[in-house]
Amino acid sequence: MLADLIFSFNAVIPLFLIMLLGLAVRKMKIVDASTTRQMNTLVFKVALPIMLFMSVYGSDYTQMIDRKFILFLVLSVIAFFFMCWIIALKAVKDRKKKGAFIQGCFRGNYAILGIALSAEVLGYTPSIAITGVAIIVPLFNILSVIILTIYGEKKVESKNLLLTIIKSIATNPLVISIFTGIALTLLNIEIIPLLNTPLSMVSSLATPFALLVIGASLDFSQIKERLKFTLAASTLKLIIMPAIFVPLAMWIGITTEGIVVLFVLYAAPTAIASYAMAAHMGTDEHLASNIVLFTSLVSILTYTIGVYILRVIGVV
Repeated sequence: MLADLIFSFNAVIPLFLIMLLGLAVRKMKIVDASTTRQMNTLVFKVALPIMLFMSVYGSDYTQMIDRKFILFLVLSVIAFFFMCWIIALKAVKDRKKKGAFIQGCFRGNYAILGIALSAEVLGYTPSIAITGVAIIVPLFNILSVIILTIYGEKKVESKNLLLTIIKSIATNPLVISIFTGIALTLLNIEIIPLLNTPLSMVSSLATPFALLVIGASLDFSQIKERLKFTLAASTLKLIIMPAIFVPLAMWIGITTEGIVVLFVLYAAPTAIASYAMAAHMGTDEHLASNIVLFTSLVSILTYTIGVYILRVIGVV
């Protein structure tokens, strides 16, 4: 039992120590809010796309295409999205809070934490973790645009909604990088040897740099506001979602790699991008910020407990 607990801590804590270092850098005023936003843009538009491209390029796609995993992932996220929507209709009266609450419940920070934590738990990077990014990034964008259009102040005409969704996916750097890597591999186009080293260096930098930026982005100034909705959304995101769907995944026979990836995805803290989208679409950005902050902190504990449970029952 002690060995399982140590394994769980060793898998989770190093990633969050890097986040705490980022928080310390912000508190020491080495970087300010403006610099942090610029760093976040650099992560999203450069570092992470290169990392995903290098992970996908040259991969064996027979290992990435698991139909049962893909179908379960899509259906489970959509089902939970509607579950959170129903809860919000009953519990959240303020229209602007509804959109931020629902998005905070289902949209996780998997693109940054998912591959890294899956690799820590399994001891290697599973191909199916990249599949998870390729599926979940567009799906999160579609669901977020829909719910924030319905409840946000910035309205999108119904005839333009589909165009908005398509544009949000087609211009997403993570989606572009993944499918570029797949296309080059299928076409047997080799990367210029001169580019291999710099791309690999940036790729290896992506995860620690992204974690530093998450830590530096945490803002405690308004955590006491909207506490009830923050706690409710965080509980749904970090506890209820994995508690419902991980056992179901095991029951239907998802592979060990798939179960680990699904757990990491379901239990991921709310994505920082949810705050930017909430602000842009005119929903309650302060609630969105609180959910991001609270889930980022508490996920240290919930991830550790979750990995420990998977270890004890023999999944990993």
